[in-house]
Amino acid sequence: MSEDDCKTIVRDGESPPNPLFTPPCDCQRCAPETVYDPTSGHQWLRVGGDRQRYRVEVLELGATGRAMLG
Repeated sequence: MSEDDCKTIVRDGESPPNPLFTPPCDCQRCAPETVYDPTSGHQWLRVGGDRQRYRVEVLELGATGRAMLG
């Protein structure tokens, strides 16, 4: 991958692009971290900026939990 693929790099002497009309960059360097993919079979959640992974468990909400979350 070259630096030309990244849309966030502004060369010396160039004006920065207008963020309203510039699509977000999806290069390897700028791509967001994959937090959780339910199809992968892994049951761990990684929060961005935190090196610790948290275990994800499926649970059934009771009447109070469903009422609070809608």
